[in-house]
Amino acid sequence: MKKQKLSNKIKKIKSVNTENYKVSLVYENGKKVNVSLSPYFDKPKGLAAEILRGNLFDKCFIELGALAWPNGLEFCPDALLQLSQEQENQDVA
Repeated sequence: MKKQKLSNKIKKIKSVNTENYKVSLVYENGKKVNVSLSPYFDKPKGLAAEILRGNLFDKCFIELGALAWPNGLEFCPDALLQLSQEQENQDVA
């Protein structure tokens, strides 16, 4: 099985806001995005709930271009980019 290459990898985490579950990211192509993960953390289940119980939201890191946490939760960089664009469009409307 051939591995699919991610088209957008996260290069750096600029900031993490634990109060509203927002992260600012820089992608390898230089794109900067702010994304709210509140859809996953406002009413958390599973791994997201573990992160909040352990106060680990600000312990996120980059693993192979994805946003990850020590308990194994990962967000695909392409999905985060799409989510940030959707949130931007909602803010404009």
